[in-house]
Amino acid sequence: MLKKVNFDLRKGEVHALLGENGAGKSTLIKIISGAYKPDSGTVIFQGREIDPRYNPKEAEDLGIVTIYQNFHLIPHLSVAENLAIRGFTAERGTLVNWPWVYQQAKTALQKINFPIDVKAKVKDLSVAKKQMLEIAIALSKRAEIIIMDEPTAALSKKEIEVLFEMIGHLKAQGIGIIYVSHKLEEIKQIGDRVTVLRDGNNIATLDLRQAELRGIIRLMIGRDVAIAQKQKAAARSGTVLALRGVKNQHFSRPIDLTVRANEIVGITGLVGAGKTELARLMFGADKIEAGNIYLLGKEVNITSPRRAVKLGIGYLPEDRDGNGLCLNMGVRENLTLAFLAKLKRIFLDRLSETRLVKETINSIRIRARNASQQVKYLSGGNKQKVIFGKWLEADCRILILDEPTMGIDIGARKEIYDLVHGFIEKPQRAVVLVSSDINEILEIADRVLVMSDHSIVAELNARETSKQELVEYSMRLSS
Repeated sequence: MLKKVNFDLRKGEVHALLGENGAGKSTLIKIISGAYKPDSGTVIFQGREIDPRYNPKEAEDLGIVTIYQNFHLIPHLSVAENLAIRGFTAERGTLVNWPWVYQQAKTALQKINFPIDVKAKVKDLSVAKKQMLEIAIALSKRAEIIIMDEPTAALSKKEIEVLFEMIGHLKAQGIGIIYVSHKLEEIKQIGDRVTVLRDGNNIATLDLRQAELRGIIRLMIGRDVAIAQKQKAAARSGTVLALRGVKNQHFSRPIDLTVRANEIVGITGLVGAGKTELARLMFGADKIEAGNIYLLGKEVNITSPRRAVKLGIGYLPEDRDGNGLCLNMGVRENLTLAFLAKLKRIFLDRLSETRLVKETINSIRIRARNASQQVKYLSGGNKQKVIFGKWLEADCRILILDEPTMGIDIGARKEIYDLVHGFIEKPQRAVVLVSSDINEILEIADRVLVMSDHSIVAELNARETSKQELVEYSMRLSS
């Protein structure tokens, strides 16, 4: 909910929008984009007051284009078809001129230096490629204002550089950009001004050339927040999970991996290095074709996610909305789904469920109106907590977390880290943390596995390595 927020955007500037999850950022950009209707106040575009009841299509016709964090793509259509439907108008006629559609798509993608097969199905694209496609669609429109909601959350360093170069060209053309991100260093690099929201209020608008990061964080949170420090793991009592010589269609070379009790194993690398594929393999979402998996020293056959859950393995996927949650179901149902998967019966006593859900909501501080609220209306940080909470209810001993803090604010991020540290304090517990954020890996991991070209190319002690060393290894090709 917003409370008489004032916000302005100048031609040719990047105006960053900051605040914790739930501060009002999404509400504000949805009002600007026509997705939400304001209860009061005015919207002025190019010096003229416009009807605040305008819809997203009318907003785009005005030149206000939004790239949302949650993709608005049609998965079973091709890249070219998605561009044609949303990015440009096809030639008039009874039949579709496919050569023309494909050529238009190639031209749109060339503008952002994004080489990809325009006939590829969107459902087969990685998260990073879907993000770049959304950007291409937005840029193919004649935009006066572009709203970018966490545009780099799933991009590699090289892709981010391409995006920032593109933003520079847009600024030179006089296009104003509203830029929402939780990456403060990134905002300092690309932004001109920043507006900080907290609890629906406009706290401050600052010139980013003069603003200090610590001061911005204080405005966001309302207090000073200490950066989470790596905690020493409890005494380790042996190996919890081991992969020996594992291969499948994604890994032509054998994968060997060991996860010890009471430790956080970080897995990092560039986009496309094979991190998510390895996480899916350990969870049974992708089947192994050779090699062995051992759990507490005993060989196991993880043939499916359901089998992994029964064995005590939980998975927080990179695409939390698409693969981690049932968005139209309530917090209650999402929290108990994994628990039910471990039961032989298909029902749960309602009284026991209510007590269990209430305890979980309170213990990990899920912020929701009530247990029945649909999770699609929660902030990113609270969605992550719901996924985390369902694995706690299922009493998992191993958690595989794929980009667990992508797109969430610094306050929620610390809460996730606290949950991770609290989890591994229990006997025979361990966490596999997959992240492309090297700072995050160095902050909380005990050991780091670096992936490149779908292979593990280095194993390092997180307390003895450096960001530079991790980047160097991640850019090497496996031999």
